[in-house]
Amino acid sequence: MNNIPGDASPPARRHRQGRPSLGGLLTVCTLALLLSPATTPAASTAQPLLLAAGDLRGEIKPCGCSPEGQQGGLPRRLSYLASHLANDPQDPEQAPLLLDLGNNFPPPSAQGKLKIRLIQDLLLRFPPQAILPGPNELALGVEALDNRLPYLLSNEETGKDFTRERTVTRGGRRIGIFGYLSPTLVYQGSQQRLRLLPLSAALLERWRERQRLLGHELAVLLFRGNDEELATLLSSGLFRHIIAGNPHSDEMNQIVERVVAANRVPQVPTKGQGFLRIALDGGAATVDWLTDAWPDHADARQPFAAYDEAVKALFFARLETMEKRKAESPYLGAQACLACHAKPHQLWRASRHANAVQTLERVGKAFDPECLACHVAGLNSGGFLSMGLTPHLAGVQCENCHGPARAHALNPKANRPGLDPRRGAGRSARSGESVCRSCHVGSHSPNFVFERYWPIIRH
Repeated sequence: MNNIPGDASPPARRHRQGRPSLGGLLTVCTLALLLSPATTPAASTAQPLLLAAGDLRGEIKPCGCSPEGQQGGLPRRLSYLASHLANDPQDPEQAPLLLDLGNNFPPPSAQGKLKIRLIQDLLLRFPPQAILPGPNELALGVEALDNRLPYLLSNEETGKDFTRERTVTRGGRRIGIFGYLSPTLVYQGSQQRLRLLPLSAALLERWRERQRLLGHELAVLLFRGNDEELATLLSSGLFRHIIAGNPHSDEMNQIVERVVAANRVPQVPTKGQGFLRIALDGGAATVDWLTDAWPDHADARQPFAAYDEAVKALFFARLETMEKRKAESPYLGAQACLACHAKPHQLWRASRHANAVQTLERVGKAFDPECLACHVAGLNSGGFLSMGLTPHLAGVQCENCHGPARAHALNPKANRPGLDPRRGAGRSARSGESVCRSCHVGSHSPNFVFERYWPIIRH
């Protein structure tokens, strides 16, 4: 049904999730023709394409922390789509069918709301033919969804907020687009407007009848659910293509297919790091990764500048309420440790940790809480407020690993920060690989190996 013989992932990508990775499958499967964005500015095909993405999870742009992990981002998405969609072919029915698997929103927060606005505004630049809302969208309620975008749910009972199917014409054929979101993935309380139906014979028969009435010559399903549901849908024979959302969150271990009932079902790359490209009439699915071969599109510049300004305003508005807590902070900063811990302090001062906030200043992100959390001491826990108010807490410092030091400075013997009696005297409860990996994770630090990094700062 759906096959993925290989991918176009660059060497820095890692595929190590137990079963053979897509990179490994390159040696045992027939290779599909892969686009090279650096040499192929636009697609030219004899038959229409399906282009599918999604699962941004709030990752609007690569963070810039590490050059090895910089894939994806909405500005590159726009460039990719412009190469396929900006110059409409003479026959519009040959234009690619653009689909989105949703789960694009970040977790709820004040900054998250700004991201949601940005994400939906940029999706409107090249609107998909259909978007399957995921748990991340529905956690905020249907009110958060921009009604200019084609959100679609075929198993929603009320029919009040979502289109149940869409019909488009490509290559002279009527194509049905359906979307299934498992009710096991979404909370449906008595006060919720949403009513998701589970997969059943009655639901499949309803879809079959709709396809007949609407004259669909082939149908595509956007799917997010479990393997049992997927196996049932595969056996129904209702859909030429089933494209799945990605349940995985580790962008450095991309899994872009799911094997169910001897079928290999493509699922979009996580964190919006690439597009699935599939010939509408069938054949191999391939992955086009959004590397730096795709430049940031000019249309993204102004929306991102507005977003950065809004985040900055949010950050400084927060400072007005936080400044009065400065005197009560349990954090002292690395300079306070110097008198008693001169050698560790000297080692720290020579490390990149000491200048971590300057890294953010160079890219204009020294006000972004999502970035600051790993570049300063004690953000959101009584520590760093801003460079103006708490410059002594800038950078990754002693207290990032050993905990706040004020109580220890007042009574060093009684209050030894980070001590864990279960590990023995002198062992830090917060030191070790788990603390390092709270920031050195995924695309932020794809080459991190604790055994190699720890000796650099061992003390």
